[in-house]
Amino acid sequence: MKWTILALLLNFSVALSAQPDTLWVRTKGILVPYAVSYEPVSAEPASKRIGRFASDTSRVAVEMDYKRGFPSGVYRAYYPDGRPLIFAVYGWKTLHGDWTEYAEDGSVSLKGQYRQGKREGPWSFRQEGIRGHYKDGEKHGKWKYFEDGRPLRSEKYKKGELKRQRNYNSR
Repeated sequence: MKWTILALLLNFSVALSAQPDTLWVRTKGILVPYAVSYEPVSAEPASKRIGRFASDTSRVAVEMDYKRGFPSGVYRAYYPDGRPLIFAVYGWKTLHGDWTEYAEDGSVSLKGQYRQGKREGPWSFRQEGIRGHYKDGEKHGKWKYFEDGRPLRSEKYKKGELKRQRNYNSR
């Protein structure tokens, strides 16, 4: 009897240590939430943390490099069938480096970079047909909007504030 109670308590504590999360995946144009369950954070100085789809624990949803208990290094998220969804880089505890998202067909749908957790530099929202720049996490500089590869309009920002907009004639 004691062993049964001990086994139940042990199983319960392991279940509590797995952290639930949600991975949002665009499927046929609709964002679908997938529950992800993570292994506990390792006490090792450097490790890889794996998150699995709760509906199918044989499939990896997320892989993250950890250093001293915090995200630091490469982050990868996957579609439920295993195709790449997101590739990102963490600095110490925060996004710091490349961010790439992949569409269902495998093409790059979003590309940019983070610096200290804020968007920085050129970003391309390919599915939406938008290209622009960020500075310290705010829109800054010229933003261009396209439809079917043709320029639709451009906007000029300074520290997140729209300064000028230009619409192009559509033919």
